[in-house]
Parts: sequence; structure tokens; C-alpha cells
Amino acid sequence: MMNLYIRLCYDYFIRVIIYIIFLNSCYSIREESVMSRLMPLLLLLASLTATLTAEETVPADSIRVQYRMDPVVVTATKIRHARRDLAASISEIPRELIETTPTAAVLELIQHHVPGLYVTEWGVMGFGAAGQAAGKISIRGMGGGADTHVLILRNGRPDFMGLMGCTIADEFSSDGVERVEVIRGPGSFLYGTNATGGIINIIPRQVHENGFETTFKASAGSFNIRTLSLSHGGRQGAFDYYLTANTRRTDGHRDDSAYRGDHYTLHGGYRFNNSILEFNANLADLRVLDPGPVNAPRTDNWYDMLRFGGDLNWIQNSAWGESNIKLHANFGEHQFFSGWNSTDRTLGLMFFHNAKPWKGQTFTAGFDFKRYGGRADDASTDYGEFFITEYAPYLHAQQLLGSRLIVSAGFRVENHELYGREWLPKAGIVVHPDRATSLRFSLAKGFRSPSIRELYFWAPANEELTPDRTWNLEAGLSRVFGRRLRLEAAVFETRGRNLIQFSGPPPRWVNGGSYEHRGYELVFNWMARDRVEIGATWSHMDLSESAYNIPGRKLTCYASAGWRFLSASVHLLMIQDMKGAEFGPSPVPVLHEMDDFTLVNLTLSADILRRLRLNLSAKNMLNTSYEAMWGYPMPGRHLMLEMESRW
Repeated sequence: MMNLYIRLCYDYFIRVIIYIIFLNSCYSIREESVMSRLMPLLLLLASLTATLTAEETVPADSIRVQYRMDPVVVTATKIRHARRDLAASISEIPRELIETTPTAAVLELIQHHVPGLYVTEWGVMGFGAAGQAAGKISIRGMGGGADTHVLILRNGRPDFMGLMGCTIADEFSSDGVERVEVIRGPGSFLYGTNATGGIINIIPRQVHENGFETTFKASAGSFNIRTLSLSHGGRQGAFDYYLTANTRRTDGHRDDSAYRGDHYTLHGGYRFNNSILEFNANLADLRVLDPGPVNAPRTDNWYDMLRFGGDLNWIQNSAWGESNIKLHANFGEHQFFSGWNSTDRTLGLMFFHNAKPWKGQTFTAGFDFKRYGGRADDASTDYGEFFITEYAPYLHAQQLLGSRLIVSAGFRVENHELYGREWLPKAGIVVHPDRATSLRFSLAKGFRSPSIRELYFWAPANEELTPDRTWNLEAGLSRVFGRRLRLEAAVFETRGRNLIQFSGPPPRWVNGGSYEHRGYELVFNWMARDRVEIGATWSHMDLSESAYNIPGRKLTCYASAGWRFLSASVHLLMIQDMKGAEFGPSPVPVLHEMDDFTLVNLTLSADILRRLRLNLSAKNMLNTSYEAMWGYPMPGRHLMLEMESRW
């Protein structure tokens, strides 16, 4: 009787929280935006039917459905944990969603499924490079510019341009990707620099059962889009492998906006009795043209980039726990229309050991080392060669107390050859009032080391810079109703101090900027039937006046359904309250209020033969006129027809 009373109290508590968020959302969203009300409406309907849904008799869920409701993730702690047991805010995009989202770019893909995450775009394909290009990532108001506040990992290893410290967005293709895990909030205590706003971990595809599989895709579409893709993998006993190769081309929707991208990935693994040896490699050969803003169009502004890297990973299991040692490297060669030439590299070692010394305890001790940098010159200047070394020991512990309370704490000491040490703590609490509900609280510090660009290149350079620092406090709640419906809510406050900003005259990078961002996020996921799924996310942020390329409000919705040999999926993206940046001679941009926009993408699929499928994608179905970054109008409605064969 007491358990029933507690359960009913929590049901009503959750409903009250959802009502409050619903009313706030309705008040804050513009009256004319009918589609933008979808997320609060879904939450309201779900809360009204919570008790009925929880008590209805449903068939036993498949393993796939159970996993989607509570996936096992690794990025937040470097140990496999159920998401509901972790204090961090985590989004997981599985292969099913990757395959039904009509894009081959990982960053565009995750934008449709992660609240509070935004990526700038300028055309049909391609993001470009340099400080004024597209592909700028932000999470929870952190990022949006040339300085990188979101760390991208490939299979747990950092991947960034060694000289500039930025992410080259075009090098990340969705081919050969098993899933993507996104940490919303700082992860510096485990991964070091650049993880102030969040972390994106791209996990490579593997074949898990004996046998072989091959997939070939070819497509053509508007703006002379042409793509070819080949994937092949297999497992034979202890050995598994997966290979991908693809090429993508388009003439673009504006003059001088063409794109060419060739991507290759390789995964190989071998399982011994108590250990695993893995190898992963990737290569991207890219050529992107920047058409410029419409008020100052550019001609033949090309960027040629070659990016490649890999890691060798050894995992050893014993009575003492699991040890993991990873050697990793990234390389890049860049040539730009301006005469810029650069080579960069990052070399590193990652070691950590996971143990369970007693019941309910998981413990991680690790050490990271990396050296990054490169050489650059242009038509008039040889900038020379620069490298920076960083290393850091770290600890993380998580303890189950009783059956309902989990506490965790972590600590990292980052050592940098220029500015010295940075201390990075983290703490979290997770409470399970019942099997379906999870309450979480966390406090974490993030930081970003000054890049080699800010330390040594061009007139604003300053060798005395110290790191950006942020503190993030958040609370979250997640609840599963009837095993197929999941709701999540999170509120957060992030404070940044000592931020690197432009000062002058004379022009100079200095520490001293600050900001405070507050917001909340909602996530809805309903697997109504085996081939029917509906999901939505909503984020609302109060941003500082200087924030740009970051939407104050963002809504995403998706739905997919299948019947016999037919299937369909639709994705909606709504962006509101965003400022764009107009760049001139000064590194400080002029900010402009940007128009809100709503996009709808549709994909229809049909299995024509046993091994042949046709996919028709319509992007920007409403033919919306919009800009995803200031001055760069995006394409209107455009189609792509794809042939897919699997055997």
C-alpha cells in the first residue's frame, strides 16, 4: 500500500513539473507558430495519460525497444552504464535514426535529434573551413564561433585541427557509424580541453554476429547532386572488420558553391581470451567553395583539405578489472585560395583502468597525453612551426547506496606547458524513486586551452593567454511510461569566466570575458509499435547579448512508420531567437537579428525487390526561405532519389 502511495505521489509530481514547463513554453512561443506548439502538446498528452499507460498490459518488449528507452552508453564515464544511472545529460542517436535521417553529414544529423545543439550551414553540402565558414557547433549556448567549445571524439579519441583548435565539420560522414553519443554539458574532467559546452562521440560500426554484409548506395538529385557509397563488413569467429568508401558531389545552389567530398573508414578487431585488439582509421579528401554572403559574393574561394587519422586500442580484462590503452593520431593538410598552406597533427596516448572493488562501486583511474600543432605559411609569411604538450591524470568514482541512490565524483589535473595546471572537478547524484523514474543533479567545471592561433598567429596573438573556464549546474528528470514512452526534462545554468576575447587598439586577444546562460530542455520519445516511432526535443535558453549562431529556442520533431514493403519518415526543425554575425576587417563581428525558420524533410522508401530499395528524400518541403548563418541563403525545396542494395 505504501509503495502504491509513493508511486502515485511521484506520478502527480511529474505531471505538475510537465504542466509548469508546458505553460512556460506556450507563453514564450510566438502565437502564429502552430507547429512550434507540438512539443508542449505531446508532453501534456503524455502526462494526462501517465497512470493509464503505466498500468496497461503490454506485450513483452523486444530487446531493441528496451535498449532505446534506456541505452547503455560509454562516453560519460568511460564505463558502460545504463543512461538512467548517470548524472549527465546524454543524447544517443542509434543506427536506426542515422539511416532514416536524410543526410550523410554527422553534424547535420545530430542537429535533428539533440536539444540545445546547433550547427551553422551555408549550402546543399559542405561546411568549409576558416573562422567565417559554416560548421560552427554550439551546445547549450557554448560555441557558435571559431573558438571550439564542443569536443568531437572518434571512438573516444579527440579529433580537431592541431593549429587552429577548431573542428573541420566536413570530415565527419555518417557512413560506418554505429551510433553517436552526445554529452550536453561540460566533460572536461574526463576529456580535457574544448569540452566546455559538450562532447560528441562518433562510435564506429561493427558486425556483431558471424557472417558478412554489404551495402551499395547511389543517388542523384537537385543541384546536380551525385553520391556513391559502398560499405562492407563481417565477423568470423574472433575477428571482425568494417570498411566504407563514399564520394559526394554537388554544383551547389549558388554560383561558386560546389562541393566534393570523398570519405573512407576502416575498423578491425580481434578478440583473444581475455582481451581485445582494435584498429580504427578514417580519411577525408575535401574541396569546398565558399560563395560568400549575398551582400559580398565571392568567386573561386576554394578550400582543399585532406584529413586522416586512426587509433590502436588494447582492452585487457582480468580479476582486477578492465584496462584500456589507446594510441591515437590525427593529421591534416590544408591549402586555401588565399595562399594559406598548413600541415597539422595530433599525437596522443590514453590509458584508463576500470574496477569494481566492492559491491555497487565503479572506479576509473586514467592518464592522457597529447602533443598537437603544425606548420603554416601563406603567400607573404612563413609562420613557422608550433607544438603544445598537454597531459593529465584523472579519477572518477561512482557508488550505489542502497538501491535508489547513486553518487559520483571525478577530478582531473590538466598540465599545460605554457599556463601550468588546471583543476577540474565534477560531482553528481542520481535518485531512482521507482524503476521508471530517474532524478539527477550535477556540478562540473569545463575549460578550453587557448589555441595556437590565439597564442601565435597574426596581430592579436598573445602568448600569455590562460584558459576559458566554465561552471555548469544542472538538474534533470526522466520517466518511462508503459515501457515504450519516455520523457526527459533538464534545467541548467552555465557561467563562463576568463573568456578569451578581442581587445584593442592595438588588436590583441586577452582574458576577461564572462557570461551567464540559463535554460531548459525537453525530450520525448514514443515507440508506439515495432515500426512506428515518434520523437521530439525542445530547448529554451536565455543567452548573453554577445552570443551569435546560437538559437534561443529550438524544436525538433520526427516520426517514422513502416508497413509491409513501405516506410516513411519526417523530420521538423524550428529555430527561433538567433543572432547572426557579419564579419569585416575586425575579429569582432557585427551582430544581426535573424529571421526564425521552420524546416520539414520527408523520406519515402520502398523495397522493390528482395535486395533493392528506393529512397526518395525531399528536403525543405515547405520551400522555406531562410538562412542558417547570416548572409548565406539556404536552398529551397530539393529532391534526391537513392538506390540502395544490401546483400
